[in-house]
Amino acid sequence: MNLTRICLVFALAAPLAACTTMTPNQAIVPLQAATAQMIGLASSDELVIRDVKAGQPDPLGTQELSYTARTTKGRVFNCTSRMMPGLLISPATLSTPSCTPVVAHSN
Repeated sequence: MNLTRICLVFALAAPLAACTTMTPNQAIVPLQAATAQMIGLASSDELVIRDVKAGQPDPLGTQELSYTARTTKGRVFNCTSRMMPGLLISPATLSTPSCTPVVAHSN
C-alpha cells in the first residue's frame, strides 16, 4: 500500500517539476534588450545580436550563452549571459550580460 501511494505521488508530481527553457533563437530578443541597456544605448534597435551559442547545461539546467553584439555605429562586443530554467509555469531567465569590446586596430 505504501509503495503504491509513493508511486502515485511521484507520477503526479513529475510533470510539475518540469523546467521551462528557451532556445538560443528565443533568447535573442531579451539578450538584445539587456545588452543595449548594459552598453548604454537608447534603444535595442541600435544593436544587432549574432552568433548566439549555448553551452552544455549543468546539472541544474543552467546554460552559458555566448554571442556577438554590434552597434549601428560599428562597435563590436563579445558577450556572455547565463540562462536559468524556469520552474513550473515561470519562464526561463537570463542573467545580466557581461560584454567586452573587441578591439580592432587599423594601421
